[in-house]
Amino acid sequence: MESQELSYINENGDTVFTSAYLKKRGTCCKTNCLHCPYGHTVKNFPIELVEIEGKHIKFANEIIKDTKPVELSDLSQSLLSGAFGKKPKIGVHHITEDNLNNFAFGQFKGTICSVIEFSNKLSESTQGRAIKEIFLKKEFQDQGLGVEHVKTSS
Repeated sequence: MESQELSYINENGDTVFTSAYLKKRGTCCKTNCLHCPYGHTVKNFPIELVEIEGKHIKFANEIIKDTKPVELSDLSQSLLSGAFGKKPKIGVHHITEDNLNNFAFGQFKGTICSVIEFSNKLSESTQGRAIKEIFLKKEFQDQGLGVEHVKTSS
């Protein structure tokens, strides 16, 4: 988290320690903390897919809006623009009723942690559609969660 907040109050009114707090503590307690920065919890729990319903579109768009996209380095952008033409740096992602099927919530230990965008094309793998991008809520951005932790099949 950019402000290095040590805790926050969740929607149930509970105080939750952030990865900044847990890093400051210095060691992993191995109790599967929600924001474990040491990789312990990530090894034990996948990010599970949860369907986004129409009534949750606004919440999903807020997660996307609050996510800082990872930008390519200048060298990477130069190489890609040379090969494929100039593209805007950041694509605007916005969920609507029309594209709702291209998105899902990511849930980590029972808590919504992200919005996941799928490729419009069906993957050739048996895993289903490929993940195009993951938008992590700010409190989950500093603990090593990524696309590789998403459970895409049952």
